[in-house]
Amino acid sequence: MSVKPRVTLALAALLAASSAFAFNLGDAAKAVSGATGTDTTRVASTPQTSGLLSALTGQLGVSDEQALGGTGALLGLAKNKLSTADYSQLAKTVPGLDKLTGSSALGGLGGQLGNLGGGASSGLLGNVSSMGDVSKAFGALGMDQDMTGKFSGVLLDYLGKQGLNSNLLGTLGSLWGSGA
Repeated sequence: MSVKPRVTLALAALLAASSAFAFNLGDAAKAVSGATGTDTTRVASTPQTSGLLSALTGQLGVSDEQALGGTGALLGLAKNKLSTADYSQLAKTVPGLDKLTGSSALGGLGGQLGNLGGGASSGLLGNVSSMGDVSKAFGALGMDQDMTGKFSGVLLDYLGKQGLNSNLLGTLGSLWGSGA
């Protein structure tokens, strides 16, 4: 067998394994969140965070795990990129928001997704520092890249209704690529 067919065969096997892997991430998310005791109703412990997650599931038709994970990825990016004062203002606007940020969003699920997705030691939801990281987290949760814009739109709308100032909304919109 020559080198070119071997490479093609190896790539085909890798792609086939990736598709099967992606199909089972929802089940993995449920298993891990169950094993770690993470309950979406427990994470959404305030009326504001519960309202946010309800808005996401209702408007976008995503699962509770996808709503938590997507929100956690976007808020994790905000936490890593905003100034301490801006993030503090954001957290005060929606009590309990810190529980939805980064790896806190799904407890141990972030680390498990990272391990399954290629061994990232911090996990897909744990150390979000770019929109590329957000896209990876969305992909691991079974959502395509277009969902990041939809999520950010719902988040920005919700945060605006909660009284977040327009300057910070604009900053978040730019950070998340929404151009709010």
